[in-house]
Amino acid sequence: MRKKLRLEDLQPRQLALGAAGLFLLSVAVTLIILASAGPRTAPKAPPPDETRPAEPAVGRLGIQEFLLEAPEAPPRPRVHLFRERTPRWSEEQVRRFWVPVNEAVLRILRRENDRRTEELLREVP
Repeated sequence: MRKKLRLEDLQPRQLALGAAGLFLLSVAVTLIILASAGPRTAPKAPPPDETRPAEPAVGRLGIQEFLLEAPEAPPRPRVHLFRERTPRWSEEQVRRFWVPVNEAVLRILRRENDRRTEELLREVP
């Protein structure tokens, strides 16, 4: 009875050789496909007739027929500020909004510890 081949049983060297083999096989298939296609030549168009409107060319569609021009980005709306910008903050503004970094970090740590404690106590029977 044959043993099934499993990915977990392969050694790293065997995996590397298998991957290299697949890569070389894909390169060979790609080269064969490109070689069998032959050189592409555009069909020569007859000289345009002045009396008739130009007819659309019949044949293969090129990639250019499917490319779209990028639309222009709409203009961004202007920003409307609630207050005038000041080059420097006043002492009153600093006192009002300043939070010491160590207090902010301690607040975050306290909140995370409380959450973990609650989670731990929920698991206790």
